[in-house]
Amino acid sequence: MASLRIHMHQMGFWLSLSVALPLSAQQTTWSVGTSLGYALPHRNEMLALVTGHSREMTCRIGNWNTTGWRQNWQQHGPVWQGVQVGWLNGGSEELGDMASAMWLVELPVRRRWHIELGSGVGWSTSPYDPIERPLSIAIGSRLNAAIHLGTTVQVVQREQSWVAVGAGFTHFSNGALALPNLGINNVHLRVRAGWKTPHRFPERTPAAWMDTTEGWHWACAGRIGARDINLPGGVLHPTVSVGAYAQRKATATHSWVLAIDLAHNQSLRQFSETPLSMPQKLQLSSLAGVNLHFGHAQLMLLQGWVWTRPDEALGRVPFQAILAYAVRPSWAIEMGLRSFRIRADYPFIGIRYSPRASR
Repeated sequence: MASLRIHMHQMGFWLSLSVALPLSAQQTTWSVGTSLGYALPHRNEMLALVTGHSREMTCRIGNWNTTGWRQNWQQHGPVWQGVQVGWLNGGSEELGDMASAMWLVELPVRRRWHIELGSGVGWSTSPYDPIERPLSIAIGSRLNAAIHLGTTVQVVQREQSWVAVGAGFTHFSNGALALPNLGINNVHLRVRAGWKTPHRFPERTPAAWMDTTEGWHWACAGRIGARDINLPGGVLHPTVSVGAYAQRKATATHSWVLAIDLAHNQSLRQFSETPLSMPQKLQLSSLAGVNLHFGHAQLMLLQGWVWTRPDEALGRVPFQAILAYAVRPSWAIEMGLRSFRIRADYPFIGIRYSPRASR
């Protein structure tokens, strides 16, 4: 099971990196930023860990563009896509530091106002250890997933440079692959300075099959995952799930989604005094939400209801976030997290098949 944990982390890193690679032939931009914030005490156990302000330094490289998939998001200006690396000090010895690397996009709301979305990986310097760090209960592993949501406004704008201020929320956790896993939720204010360089990325023409098909179309997926429960460092309980999606295109940027999910969750046996049969470990869920389109990449956000065998500790209302990357016209790799009330249930990785849309 330890090897499964390592492989899932590694595949998540390469999936996030592959999303960031197809940058088009536009002028490269660099930027550096610094932020001051606070690790939210979202659980009572976090109150003793948050003793000071968080601080972060970041560096970004990417470009602004209005072609390819970004033409669907450029009604108010060009879209930025690139990679961010950062170093976060959580504000206490127990929270430690977190190095991170993320794929990031800035979507224009107004000419100078943008919304930021990002995902990637983080490396913790202070994961839980029963002997060396018994109070570091926020993070249970060195390698973690990272999710970023933010907003930024360019307050100074020149032909070759700019200065921006903004605010953001960045989440780090391992998705319950290794307990404890309270997670670090860093809320921060940020200032950033950027500039353009003469270097240009190689041209890449978007594939024709990346275009979203009109009308309803469906897809199915098979996934594997794992969950650590009870005591830290215990046995990982595997999960196997299949999902079916029905999507209706709303605009070129997103589709509405209805979904059915059937999961065989081995961790349910830990909440039963008697052995469970295979049907007793099946969780049937229905979900609805939105699928955001970024060319080869898609981000699906779904809220649902568990109809059979809900987890007694988590409840019946799951939220699923799924990042998919298309490798062929009908095939994509997807990686996601199932959670309940900001508490991770299990992460998963799988393959999605999307036949030609019906009209």
